[in-house]
Amino acid sequence: MDEDKNQLGELSESISKDFNKAGIPSIISKVGFDNLNELKKHLRGKISELLDNDYEKLISILYRIDVDEDKLNELFGSKSRESIPGRLADLIIERQLQKINIRNMYAKERKNLPGK
Repeated sequence: MDEDKNQLGELSESISKDFNKAGIPSIISKVGFDNLNELKKHLRGKISELLDNDYEKLISILYRIDVDEDKLNELFGSKSRESIPGRLADLIIERQLQKINIRNMYAKERKNLPGK
């Protein structure tokens, strides 16, 4: 349970950093989230705002996060516009979790190196 909460905190922080680098401060509230669904709901709302008001900035953020381009092309090419914010939130979370897992894997490997 604590591991899930830690990963959720790490995920929130990672997403927030990428949005901050794109000039969007405090996308993630200081309070934090109790579960992944709360984070997705919050992120979906922010993405909807960006889709309506600053599409170029949203694309810049997706590029910075390194969301899979093929998945984005498929999503933006779909006829269902209502599902875009939710799917984008899922893709952002998916990519951030991949990056977190890779970082953690390499951190563990470094700890196991001789002389450490």
